[in-house]
Amino acid sequence: MMSNNFQQTAWQRPSAKRALTSLALSCALLLPATWSASALASDVEAVQGEPRPLALTDVMQFREIHQQVWSDDKRWLAFSATPDFGDAEGFIVDTQAGTRWTLADAERPSISRNGDYVAFMRKASVLVREQAKHPDATDAQKDAAKQQDLVLVHTATGAQTEFAQVDSFAFTGDGLSLVILHQSNDDAADENAKKGAKSLLVHRLDDSSQRRIEGATSFKVAEQGPRIIIETELEQSAEEPQQQRLQVYNSANHSALTLLTSEKAYAAVNYSFNHQGDGLALLAKRPESDALELALWQYGARELNWVDTTREGFDLSQHQLAWAQDDNQLFIGYRPSSASAPSSDSMPQALSDLYNLERLQADRRLQVWHGNDERIITHQRESHSAQQRASAPSVLWLDSGKLVHLGDDIEDNLRVSAHTEAQLMTSARAHLREISWNGFYHDIDHVNLTSGERQRVVSRVRTNERGHLSPNARYVAYVADEQYRIFDAQQGESTQLAADVEVSWVDEQNDRPMEASSYGVAGWLADSSGFLAYDRFDIWLLTIDGDARRLTQGREHNKQFRVQHLDADSQDIATDATLLLNSYSEREKYHGFWALSLADGTTTTLIEGPKRYQFVAYADDAQRLLFTEEDFRQFPDIWSVELNLGAIDEFAADTAQQLTDVNPQISEFKWGDAELVEWQTDDGDSLQGVVIKPDNYDAERRYPVMVYYYEQFSQRLYHFNQMRVNHRPNFPFYVGQEYVVFLPDIRFRAGAPGPSATESLLPGVQKLIDLGIADPDAIGLHGHSWSGYQSAFVVTETDVFAAVVSGAPVSNMTSAYTGIRWQTGLARQFQYETGQSRIGPSMYEDLDPYIKNSPVFFADKINTPMLIQFGDADGAVPWEQGIEYYLALRRLDKDVVMLHYEGEPHHLQQYANKVDYSIKMLEFFDHFLKGEPAPDWWTQGLPYQVYEN
Repeated sequence: MMSNNFQQTAWQRPSAKRALTSLALSCALLLPATWSASALASDVEAVQGEPRPLALTDVMQFREIHQQVWSDDKRWLAFSATPDFGDAEGFIVDTQAGTRWTLADAERPSISRNGDYVAFMRKASVLVREQAKHPDATDAQKDAAKQQDLVLVHTATGAQTEFAQVDSFAFTGDGLSLVILHQSNDDAADENAKKGAKSLLVHRLDDSSQRRIEGATSFKVAEQGPRIIIETELEQSAEEPQQQRLQVYNSANHSALTLLTSEKAYAAVNYSFNHQGDGLALLAKRPESDALELALWQYGARELNWVDTTREGFDLSQHQLAWAQDDNQLFIGYRPSSASAPSSDSMPQALSDLYNLERLQADRRLQVWHGNDERIITHQRESHSAQQRASAPSVLWLDSGKLVHLGDDIEDNLRVSAHTEAQLMTSARAHLREISWNGFYHDIDHVNLTSGERQRVVSRVRTNERGHLSPNARYVAYVADEQYRIFDAQQGESTQLAADVEVSWVDEQNDRPMEASSYGVAGWLADSSGFLAYDRFDIWLLTIDGDARRLTQGREHNKQFRVQHLDADSQDIATDATLLLNSYSEREKYHGFWALSLADGTTTTLIEGPKRYQFVAYADDAQRLLFTEEDFRQFPDIWSVELNLGAIDEFAADTAQQLTDVNPQISEFKWGDAELVEWQTDDGDSLQGVVIKPDNYDAERRYPVMVYYYEQFSQRLYHFNQMRVNHRPNFPFYVGQEYVVFLPDIRFRAGAPGPSATESLLPGVQKLIDLGIADPDAIGLHGHSWSGYQSAFVVTETDVFAAVVSGAPVSNMTSAYTGIRWQTGLARQFQYETGQSRIGPSMYEDLDPYIKNSPVFFADKINTPMLIQFGDADGAVPWEQGIEYYLALRRLDKDVVMLHYEGEPHHLQQYANKVDYSIKMLEFFDHFLKGEPAPDWWTQGLPYQVYEN
């Protein structure tokens, strides 16, 4: 451990020159011989101060704000600025005074509750880790790559203290100590500790005093207060079973109380402090019992209090242990008891044993797919871990010791909230089998926590319809049959609300063959007299008496209003509150913040304009709003402005201050401007899209256009493009290469997803031609997954596009319909009957749309060069879909190449593959849209390659 001071800076960054060189070198190894490196590696000879086009290596080094943590009063912010490829940098910001600290190679920050200290993990640089992967790497280089240290920063002075070889860490709940788990030396100070085990360091922040606990294996700090629970393995002789010790440690006075010392087979398996940090619940097996048992500890007690939780036919689950907000209730779970399976691995003793059929069958590897299974076998497999953790819920009342069983089925899902009288519980049990074709449904129940009484609120609603429990726990607001209803637990019945209101509470634009989702509920009034609900544009107050009052005037202006809760832990709304609102213009795509007074009904514009604004946090004590502001050219840095919701008239948007500047290098590069364009389809529908033009756009010139889309993309008008190298084309990178990028919206009609894409895209592209923007002979189409399918289909109906990239497409709906989404194990049928593919009827009710929407059956119509991309471990779309399309096009002598990335899922994960695909994507479009020479992989292919693991 060493201490020193580091310089407070105005956004100083580590030198990027060395990193840039190493990144360019690493990527250069991936380049085909015909590739010109100018678009990949930065041009170090560029004229000083003159903006230049982005290179891929530049894209890699743009950073995002990750892992934000805040002090309780929201004065101090810490985060990691993480590039797509490269080393992260830690930032600490005083949101009031503007003080800023930076720390190289720092990530995973944690902050003390009072904001006095921030701790970052610091691991080896990317260069060191890449060196360690090389076959010639020395042991010293390999060890250096594993180094993971901790840096503790005093926010007032910037003083830092380093701790080596740290596994994990946390601040205590009182914010006065730092707890660090790290590797121990073999010379352990505690003669009872196991040599070579981990050790725990408790570091006092006020005086830097320390205590070390040798042999510690894990720890957990209380949410409040100074207490820590520590697990320790004790040194035993070889003949003795391993012993585990569980202690409550007080970091304020360094006292420790041993709660449990036992053989490891009877160790604690789960434990949890209450919210106040003065009580503890744990699940463990005692030596005298094989069953899992519950024990409680309260401050002042010298030993555990074991609780009788016996329930016939059930065993306690080790995975459910949660305290209610008031610490008077403890939620636990049960699983049905299961008899131990008899052992079948006995050694055959005689010749006759060799022919014992039960013994021979014991090693079988069989899965039985039964037609009446609730979940198909693959879904069972992928959800097996979650199912093993699921439990039937119960609640233990701490004041009375009363145990109330709330459910008897592990499919009963208790939604634990701040309510103490009742909770909502959902169950999908009755609807599991139909998941395969109808998707996900559940039932919602109101359950009384005192009596265990369970009342059905509503049956068979989509799982995104959750119900909303009033603060007094009596009422449940929910949507059924597109109408809001109130369930009254005292009366045991439901009534409809707002029957005379002529707006839709569910998605007006739903175009899928399934129930439209509701727009949602902002929260209940604190006195349980009503709740705030949304329609497409506005916020409404619906009362339990049946009244309905519109609180905003968004519909008249095509503007959407939504409540922004300042405290994520509380959704209850005071009847006279002034609320912060998010606004969004559906037509013009800009965002803003408004205020709504429930006391007098007034609305006030705070910040609004041609930007995207997003809420970050609200500092209640300092009365400051923290938010991000962005557009296509502006990275979403964090800003701060004074906002007293009790004195809205005093708000001054022009006093906002920028707190971060994460990507100052953006001024070095040519970028572009995003504009909104509108067109009409042949049937008269109006559609919108975003056109991104390069800097120095020449209105007298026609440009090659790269079209990228999914479903709705016009909302991205004021979005800063995520600066990553992945399966998507990077928009600023492409406009820097003198492309225009077009992001059109698609409107789907039932049963015709493929033709719908054509009907939306072609008039949009024609609009760009008519405006003089697009070169009609140089328009490329790119889509991935759902839009990969659309791209594969569209070129069966048109020759408008000069080249098409289709990533992970479905090509044959008849075979995909009866396939599996391997990542989740779900059957794919529901996607077609009720989901994104929007077909509607099953394939057996109407085969025709499955054929008509499958591009593989119309491959003979394609005249557009096709680049297909697939990973052979795709868990969303079976990669055989790509093979089907490739083989069809190959058989028809069409221009096609399929890029098959081994071991890759639906979205590429290996960075080398991301870079390779990005390079090939640009080469492909450059050749067909700009007339550049064709790359060798396109003209000649590449023989089968054998890669080392």
